[in-house]
Amino acid sequence: MALGEEYEEVDDEAELRADRDQQILQEACLPVSGAPMPPSEGPPKDADEYLRQVQWERLHCPEIVDVDVKERQSKRRVGGPLTGKDGAGGLLSLFQAPEVPARFRHAEAWASDAAASFRHLRGQCERQKAGNGAQSLSYEEWRRHVAKDRPDSQLIAAQDFVGINHLVVVAIDKFEADFEAFQQAAPDAEGGFLSGFQSEGIDSVSEWIFAALAFVEEPLVDDIQYQLQRLRRLCCRFAEGTASKVGSDLDTGAAGATCAFLHPRVALLLVLVSEVFGQH
Repeated sequence: MALGEEYEEVDDEAELRADRDQQILQEACLPVSGAPMPPSEGPPKDADEYLRQVQWERLHCPEIVDVDVKERQSKRRVGGPLTGKDGAGGLLSLFQAPEVPARFRHAEAWASDAAASFRHLRGQCERQKAGNGAQSLSYEEWRRHVAKDRPDSQLIAAQDFVGINHLVVVAIDKFEADFEAFQQAAPDAEGGFLSGFQSEGIDSVSEWIFAALAFVEEPLVDDIQYQLQRLRRLCCRFAEGTASKVGSDLDTGAAGATCAFLHPRVALLLVLVSEVFGQH
C-alpha cells in the first residue's frame, strides 16, 4: 500500500460468509464447545477436550523450528548391474564412448569442408527423392542388399520414411558386427593387415551408412538419433581399439595398414554424426 492511500476496512464476517458460499472455506468436521485449553497431565477426558488441546498447541507452535539432523552414511551399494563392480563396466558402459586417440583426430578445417560437402549432397538427394518414396524394404531385404551389393541411389531414393530408417538400422548393425570381428582379430604374422578381419566389409558398410545418412529425413526422430549415437560410439571404439592393437609404431606391418585403412572412414562418419546431425 503506497503512503497517503487510505486503508479499506474489510468485513471479516462478510469474507467468511462469501468463502463459505463459494465452498472455499473448509467446514469444521467436529464442533468444539469452548476456547483452546492447555494440555493437562492426564489424557483428555473426551474428544472435545482433545480438540481444544490441539488448538492450543497449534497456537503456541513456533513458525520456525531448528532441528539437528545427524548425517548417516548412505546404504546405496557401490557398483551393481548398471555400473559394474566398483563402478566399472556394466550396462552404463555400453552408452559411453571412449575418447578418440590423438593420432585418429581429424583436422577442424577438413571436418568443416566435409560437413559442407555432405550438406550439399543431401540437398541433391532430397531433390532426387521428391516424388518418389513408394517403396519400403524390410530389415531382411536390406540385410541382403547390404551383405552383397553396393549402395544404389535410385533404390534408396525410392524408399519412404520407414524404408530409410530400416536401412540405417541394418547398416549400423553390420558396422557393429564388423567391430566385434575387429576386436577378436590378431596381427598377421607376415606383417600384413589384422588376420580374421575383413577390411572389405568395413569398406562396404561405410558406403552404405554414408548413403543412408544422405537420405535421412530431418528433423530426426528419436530412433534415428539413438542409431546415430550408436554409430558415434562405435567409431570412437574403432579408433581406441586400433590404437591399442597397433601400439606406437604406425609405419610398418599391420599397424600402418590398419590405421591407413580405418582412419579416413571412422573420421568421416564421426564428422557426419557430430557436425551434420549434431550428435555429440
